[in-house]
Amino acid sequence: MQQILKWVGITLLVLVVAIALFLAFFDWNKLRGPISSQVSSKLDRRFEIKGDLDVDLAWTPRITVNDIELANTDWGSKPEMMTLDRLQFSIRLLDLLKGDVVLPEIHLSKLDALLEKSAKGKGNWVFKTDKKDETDRTEIPKIDNLTLEDSKLVYRDPTTDTELNLTASAAGAAKEQGVRLQGRGRFEGERFTLKVQGGSLLELWEKSKPYPVDLKMAAGDTKVAVEGTFADPVQLQEPKLSIDLQGDTLAKLSPFIGVPLAETPPYKFTGHVTRSGEQWLINDLKGNMGSSDIAGHVAYSSPKDRPFLKADIKSKRLDFKDLVGFIGADPTPEEKEKPRIFPDKPYDPEAMRSADGDVSFYSDNIITPNLPVDEFKTRLQMDHGKLTLDPLNFRIDIGQITAVIQLDASKDIIATKADVKIRKVPLRRLLADTQFKEESDGMFFGQIILDTTGNSVADMLGRGNGDVTLLMEQGRISNLLIELAGLDVAESLGFLLTKDKSTRIRCIIGNFKVNQGIMKTAPFVIDTTDTNINIEGHIDLRQETANLRLKASPKDPSILSARVPVDVSGPLKSPKVMPDRTRLAIKGGASVALGVLLTPIAAIIPWIELGLGDDSACYAMINEAKSDDAPAPPKPATRKSPAKRNGK
Repeated sequence: MQQILKWVGITLLVLVVAIALFLAFFDWNKLRGPISSQVSSKLDRRFEIKGDLDVDLAWTPRITVNDIELANTDWGSKPEMMTLDRLQFSIRLLDLLKGDVVLPEIHLSKLDALLEKSAKGKGNWVFKTDKKDETDRTEIPKIDNLTLEDSKLVYRDPTTDTELNLTASAAGAAKEQGVRLQGRGRFEGERFTLKVQGGSLLELWEKSKPYPVDLKMAAGDTKVAVEGTFADPVQLQEPKLSIDLQGDTLAKLSPFIGVPLAETPPYKFTGHVTRSGEQWLINDLKGNMGSSDIAGHVAYSSPKDRPFLKADIKSKRLDFKDLVGFIGADPTPEEKEKPRIFPDKPYDPEAMRSADGDVSFYSDNIITPNLPVDEFKTRLQMDHGKLTLDPLNFRIDIGQITAVIQLDASKDIIATKADVKIRKVPLRRLLADTQFKEESDGMFFGQIILDTTGNSVADMLGRGNGDVTLLMEQGRISNLLIELAGLDVAESLGFLLTKDKSTRIRCIIGNFKVNQGIMKTAPFVIDTTDTNINIEGHIDLRQETANLRLKASPKDPSILSARVPVDVSGPLKSPKVMPDRTRLAIKGGASVALGVLLTPIAAIIPWIELGLGDDSACYAMINEAKSDDAPAPPKPATRKSPAKRNGK
């Protein structure tokens, strides 16, 4: 037995010595081909070790690989995706036997990597064998000492005019030396700078210690600063970050998050970033956009590579001019006055289809240039190109303007439907900041139903079809306000018959039929205590012009011997208002019957459902019109037949 053990020992010793001598004199370069072939097969991309391959044997062997190349895709801008002058690393064999990968040192010299996208948006870093398997943090090698020397990374995206040139550096003991990444270039055509400071590689490997990050990025006037920690930086889990975000317009954030945002005035926000599952959360969001304050929270996720943005925003002081970018107008204060009224900047249907969202907004302290609003509330939902604003509500005193607007951008031309209701909006509030407030009164009702197509507000209005009706009852209009249209106009319409400061308005019923952007009156009547005023004509929303005629008929022929029509014509921004002296109304006699003015009566009847009481002046006016519209007796023959009246 002793002899057997002796010879077994000698045999093993000889075998170990033989293996050691074999490895010591082995030409490791013979493994370059098999290794290159194996990696190439796995990546389905040419991988080649062109330089020497050497191994220094020990319990912690050191491996040196020189001149490494990884080929680019067929459509790439250059043949190589990556070149590396030298890779040198050591590995502890005893730890490897335990299943742990420990690299006491790793050194990379002259790493040159190119990441780029094709014209179709495909990245050259996507390999045919890529899988979306999650990587566990413990699979990252533990590195005690890292050195990056003369290393750079280039990122190109021709579809967005982006090219970034980054340099990376790290040197010294991993537990003491953090990782730095910095670079500059062009992003979306804007000047771009990036600076990232990470914790040590030892902290990256240790699960018990959060990994610190400090990122500063600038793209043009857009600046982002993020500071905090990740519990797992590889999978970006359990972040505890603070964020500082500022820029000249929110629209420039769209390329970063993939969600289309409107043009806005300059902004500055701060918040705290956390994560729940696939959702990134910005809590305690607060800051300013233009002269409005903004607060709330935002959630962002990208399920199946489709961005989704959910937000609940409130404002304690909302300036409405800061939101005009959402309807295609220019929010910049230095915008020159335009000759037209309706915003003509087009929406991008493709961008509207690119992401989904659910955004709520509320404010009860609102600054508006013309329309006084006490409360604003809306909710915007986006689902595969279909956008819905429901509700879109404005409270004015005791009145409400409520709307539901639907935009379908599933095709290249946006289809839009709008249903707007006006309920009990006081005229006095509309004139709140004017000298006419005390002498004016009344309550507005109305409804706007519009079905249209077009990619801008101007196009939508210019192609619209639908119905517009406005109603005001028991009101007063300041005579001074009427006189501003011209003394001749006021006299022509019979508004200066008394010395009162205001003219009593029993009821206003105005109805427009809209066809391809042309709003035709059908009918439009102003009923005062002394005069009925009939408005005929049309408004061209496409050209933004008006061609209206106001005809006044006194209720008592003794009040005034003559009336002349008043014409309103020209651009909506600055229309001309003047009496038509070439035509005189019939002297004497009573006014034309209300039944004729309000024909067809069917256009008015639905407005009884607006909430008017039985004592409403407009209700009474409608009933009076029904009576006036009764069929006429056969004689006298001079009286017009109902058929002619209806065709008027």
